[in-house]
Amino acid sequence: MKDGAKFLGGLCLAGLLLWWVLRGVDPAALWETVKAASILGLAVAAVLTVGHNVFRVWRWQALLEPVRAGIPFRPMFVAVIVGYATTWVVPGRLGEFVRPALLSARERIPLGPCLGSVLADRLLDAATVVVLFVAGIWVSPPPSDAAAYVAVFRTASMAFVVGLGAFIAVLLAATAYRDSLTPWIERRAGPLRWAGRTLVSFAEGVSALRSPRLLARVCVLSLAAWLTIALATWIGVRAVGADISFPAMLAILPLLALGVAVPTPGGAGSYHGAMKFGLMAFGVGEAVAVGTGILMHVVITLPVIVLAIVLVWTESLSFKDIVSAGRQVRDLVAGREAGNGRPVEEAS
Repeated sequence: MKDGAKFLGGLCLAGLLLWWVLRGVDPAALWETVKAASILGLAVAAVLTVGHNVFRVWRWQALLEPVRAGIPFRPMFVAVIVGYATTWVVPGRLGEFVRPALLSARERIPLGPCLGSVLADRLLDAATVVVLFVAGIWVSPPPSDAAAYVAVFRTASMAFVVGLGAFIAVLLAATAYRDSLTPWIERRAGPLRWAGRTLVSFAEGVSALRSPRLLARVCVLSLAAWLTIALATWIGVRAVGADISFPAMLAILPLLALGVAVPTPGGAGSYHGAMKFGLMAFGVGEAVAVGTGILMHVVITLPVIVLAIVLVWTESLSFKDIVSAGRQVRDLVAGREAGNGRPVEEAS
């Protein structure tokens, strides 16, 4: 019932955002924009969008190397794609929990480090997007009428980076002082003991960041992944007719990332709104900006969903069981089973 309520809430939000996106747009101009889009350009964008996951898998391998070196590429790729597809079609961003649950079950890797590595994955994504935003704004400043919005976003980005750095420092400290922390944690009361155990367990997933070699590797792979996403989006945007530079695309990237993160079904409405706002800030016409959002939303979601269906079939997986496992992991992380005193790693 709670998932159903979240889905209905997300659906209502998506409808409201789509109404805002489409409000006042000339239907004839929008249809002409969609008809004039380059199919080849959109196809290239779709291939690159799916292809960037190769860099994600390599980065995930690097993050989990201290836990287990040499994890095969295939099960990790399956977990990434199925996780993303689950996020698109199931409410509650369940895919973030499906990915570690699937890899942990198939490769017998402790669940705690798997969850921690996914957390590190998301932290690296956020940091990389901010870096690319700063680079894009520096190379391609927006029009003067958008300067105020950019200033606010720049300030928020700096605050975010500071907070992100502090959080990573806490996780790294937990890994460095695990032997000292564990006895103290074990003497705490139930909920605090559970939280401490979970933190230490998660921290194993970011321990790779303590190694200069692995840190350099994950940073390079993060840049490669997000530059590929930016390139794919830029090619797709140009294919629809939006005339913006690649640095401008880097500046818009955080808006699109936030649009995807909003809990609407498949990012509907929120992604379209982010694309419209970002493109119009750089002088793109409203009909073209809205048409670009519609077509690029299809480009980023449909290929991943189709590929996930193929992988679920070829790997003899049950999507129902995958979703159920993801929900169990989500509930565990949320502390709904904290009363049993088990750390996340033991629950696997």
